[in-house]
Amino acid sequence: MTVLPKKLNLNGLTKRWVFSVLSVVLGVLILFTGTVLVAVHQYYRMAAQNFLVTESEDLMNLFDSYASAGSEEFAAGAKEYAESFLRHDEMEVQFLTSDGSILFSTAGFVSDKYEQSTDYSNALTSADRIAVWRGRTDAGEPVMTATSVILSSQNKSVCVGAIRVVVSLEGVNRQYRMVATVVISVVFVFFLMIMLSGFYFIRSIVLPVQGIGQRARQIAHGDFATRIEVDPRRKDEIAALCTTINQMAEELASTEQMKNEFISSVSHELRTPLTAIKGWGETVMGTLDDPELTRKGMEVIIGEAERLSVIVEDLLDFSRMQNGKLTYDMKPCDVAAEMGEAIISLSATAAEQKVLLDFNEPEQVPILVGDAGRLQQVFVNIVGNALKYTPAGGSIVVDIKTHENEIEILVSDTGCGIDPEDLAYIKQKFYKGKDAVRGSGIGLAIADEIVTAHGGHIEIASTLHVGTTVTVFLPVRSEHLLDDSD
Repeated sequence: MTVLPKKLNLNGLTKRWVFSVLSVVLGVLILFTGTVLVAVHQYYRMAAQNFLVTESEDLMNLFDSYASAGSEEFAAGAKEYAESFLRHDEMEVQFLTSDGSILFSTAGFVSDKYEQSTDYSNALTSADRIAVWRGRTDAGEPVMTATSVILSSQNKSVCVGAIRVVVSLEGVNRQYRMVATVVISVVFVFFLMIMLSGFYFIRSIVLPVQGIGQRARQIAHGDFATRIEVDPRRKDEIAALCTTINQMAEELASTEQMKNEFISSVSHELRTPLTAIKGWGETVMGTLDDPELTRKGMEVIIGEAERLSVIVEDLLDFSRMQNGKLTYDMKPCDVAAEMGEAIISLSATAAEQKVLLDFNEPEQVPILVGDAGRLQQVFVNIVGNALKYTPAGGSIVVDIKTHENEIEILVSDTGCGIDPEDLAYIKQKFYKGKDAVRGSGIGLAIADEIVTAHGGHIEIASTLHVGTTVTVFLPVRSEHLLDDSD
């Protein structure tokens, strides 16, 4: 067997999967990652801001007692607080003058400037006297500040001083980057797992499909012996497809064999009468002065020509049947009369073979709608087959039985019978059983097609070395067929 392909076709199902599934998954993961990172960033920012606002409110409440004392008392209190401040690792507290200049800082120096800092000016106009600002120092350090102003208790428009709480965002940003790295790594690993599992799944589908395609091409080129190896552990649709294609290959191989046998049989069937016609033609040409021999020769030639005509007509009908062009002239017809015509046409052959041909014609048979010529063709074929397989001294009995909604035509012979192994396939085209005699092997298939077109069916019962009974069932009420043929 051909080895399965080991590479994926990136222009096939894999490409479609990448663009239709993997790209969507990637897009969703990117959107999810971005949303999570924004949410985490916002969380850390709000946590730092809430911390600053809380500390700023506490300091504002602490220094509100200087609102009635004045700027000098505020400065003295600020100096005392700065000198005793112990939380240097958490934050920096700056005390501002009424004009926004830094007075004291818990950091011990006041050299840092804040580019475009707006917290002090915003705090002056804020209803709750607190404003938050985020930016960088002149050294480039990211910081967040919360400034609260102390207003004079005598005149609320006069600022005694301000308190600025400063925290560095370096630690917050570092922690955020660490969380972002973890989130991105987890998402990347998740995407990698999806991609690998997806490629494994696609590979488990695409590679067998490619193998099936190779086998199908071999079958299409006439290699009906090729088979697809089916893993017995697989119970999925791929395994079912492989099994179906193997069955198809077996059917095609069987059909090919039957076709070849059919061609051989038809060639023989055509050659035999042609040989007889040619031989007797030459004989007659050489003995024109012998009237008796000439008459006998002409009888043989005419008989063999009729035989050729039947074979050719069967082949034409079979071709029409295959193309769906087998036509019917549906009219009211008498089944018994058509069977009688078939019996008459075969009576001479029966007498020559010393076979008793008995037709039990009923007194009255319902008229049905059908093609009289096609039905007679069916009867000639069935009775003719019975004659082929019934030896001298045997008999063929034809009965017609009438039921409420159908007519039953039985043709029983005392011939060799049909092997049970052949019985199930006897109506198939090209099929010829083990004990088949001359013939194309398509006559019964055509008969079955005609009967089916009339809404009926054929049943065959046979006992080997005893005889065969072929039963044709035709519906009586077939007026719809007449309407359809118009």
